[in-house]
Amino acid sequence: MASFSYIAKNKDGLEVRSTIEATTRLEALEGLRRKGLTVVDLFSVEEASKPVAMTAPKIEDAPASTAKKQKSISFSSKVKMTDLAMFCRQLAIAVNAGVPLRDAIEGISMELEHPVLKRVSEDIVNQLHEGRSFSTAVNSHPQVFNSMFQGLINVAEESGKLPATLRQLADYIEKSDRLQRRIKAMASYPIFIGIFFIVVCIIMTLFILPRFTAIFGDQGSDLPPFTLLVFGINEFFVSNFVYIFGGVAAIAGGLILYGRTPPGAFQRDQFKLAIPYAGNSLKKYILARFCRSMSIMVHSGVPISKALEICAEATGNRLIRRSVLNARNKIMTGNRIAASLDQSGIFPGLIIRMVSVGEDSGQLPEVLDKVSDLYEDQVEVSIMSTMALFEPLIICVFGAFILTIVLAIYMPIFSVSSGMH
Repeated sequence: MASFSYIAKNKDGLEVRSTIEATTRLEALEGLRRKGLTVVDLFSVEEASKPVAMTAPKIEDAPASTAKKQKSISFSSKVKMTDLAMFCRQLAIAVNAGVPLRDAIEGISMELEHPVLKRVSEDIVNQLHEGRSFSTAVNSHPQVFNSMFQGLINVAEESGKLPATLRQLADYIEKSDRLQRRIKAMASYPIFIGIFFIVVCIIMTLFILPRFTAIFGDQGSDLPPFTLLVFGINEFFVSNFVYIFGGVAAIAGGLILYGRTPPGAFQRDQFKLAIPYAGNSLKKYILARFCRSMSIMVHSGVPISKALEICAEATGNRLIRRSVLNARNKIMTGNRIAASLDQSGIFPGLIIRMVSVGEDSGQLPEVLDKVSDLYEDQVEVSIMSTMALFEPLIICVFGAFILTIVLAIYMPIFSVSSGMH
């Protein structure tokens, strides 16, 4: 038996600090849950001498912070979510059927087609052959398995619930991948129309209008004012196309380079959330992912403090990350979870109320899962509404541009025809 010190919340929202005797960390967590406590932090007695504040991660109080961040929205920028979900699903089935972990990964790696995931699987097998733990092997590949994945595998390996955790991870990745695919499918047609419009504008501006300008100029006839205006604007763009393109490219390059600095990255993430329509949808998408991640981690036995720290990184937005870590530090000092999230100013009232209900009832993972489902549905509806407005807007702008060009070309012809009559 080992002694574990814990910080928890009872159903009245009061902080409870004490110790519990248990064989394993998971057994201690389950014992506290049976008492109706929401575990905020749990550590062995050897770690109890460390002040709680020392375990808090560094927060970006200013945009100039150089804290290390994880930018990926999915688990990896090299491995597709579909491939990773399939890997987790196959591994969960094999381990649950009694196949040794090393043999299961080795068998799966032989059938993998994705080169990166295949190499990673082979390296994990080699590390297992050398006697290292599965969690250690997973932690050595952060480019494929993010901090949430690593944290859950660490807890699962300690508790002996690896198959169940792998199934949860597969479900999570599949849901995230499904949502991203729906968003891409809804946005594909309006994006195609927008690109087509830009290509047509470039062709008309650089090749079509200059020819009509030369034709009408050679005839020496008086052109209508509207035609002169359109031809003059077009001639300006054609004559200065290199300078305009270079200026736009320089500004874009400067913004990209500035966006890679800590202050620029923070302002970029802040600007994303402030964009009309799109910013609100992005915020709901991030909050849905945050709630889903928190639900899985708390349900798997990860203490609230560690779960918030990991999920803050998984948001992919520095403004929300800072707010989550601020809330985490308030929770560690004795505040309620819902109240701490409310003070951040980022989380909407729905999440605050539902977290408060889950905190009082001891069903925080289930409540967070329902909130995530709700926000994912709202994201789909929001994207559909935005795309429904964007599509006719692009068509109207495209039609107005073509109408302007046609009128500028045909008005001199009409003028000549009326003069002949």
